[in-house]
Amino acid sequence: MERPRRSDVVRQASGLPHLSVLTDQVRVSRVRAIAAGAAGSDVLPSLVRLAAKVSSSECAQLSLLADEQVATAVRCDDEGYSRSTSALADSLCTVTVLSGDVLVAADAQVHPWLHDLPPVVSGAVRNYLGVPLLLADGTAVGALCVYGPQPREWSDRDVGLTCDVADVAALELRRLVGQE
Repeated sequence: MERPRRSDVVRQASGLPHLSVLTDQVRVSRVRAIAAGAAGSDVLPSLVRLAAKVSSSECAQLSLLADEQVATAVRCDDEGYSRSTSALADSLCTVTVLSGDVLVAADAQVHPWLHDLPPVVSGAVRNYLGVPLLLADGTAVGALCVYGPQPREWSDRDVGLTCDVADVAALELRRLVGQE
């Protein structure tokens, strides 16, 4: 049996639910259906770009969390968009969803929930601001996040505007599954 990482224990001790709450098969099936619809959306990449602009961030990402993280739209500077998958346990967006609230880290390398995650260890993510994406029934299906490779303080304006963009992204996800 694989031994849990120390930070997994710290996250649970701090009150974050265990990762297994995201792997319920009904929830996973719903998120997969949303991800299929999101792949064809022209709106979501525009919202990712808007999130980066309003927060003056180097990168922005919209991730859906099924049995793995599906980053449906990732944009860093003007490099365009990419799509990728990664393990739930390695994702800052997973921690955002498990927290049940906006997650703000001026320096992810010293944040007790984030410091050992691969994107942080690699140096790709130092600052991070993530907002859970909710369906109409309150089910968290993913997160919209903005981030960059240098520590930075997030202003109330950055947080507020990113939350506003996340609200619109959640509405688009609801529209894609007929929950308008």
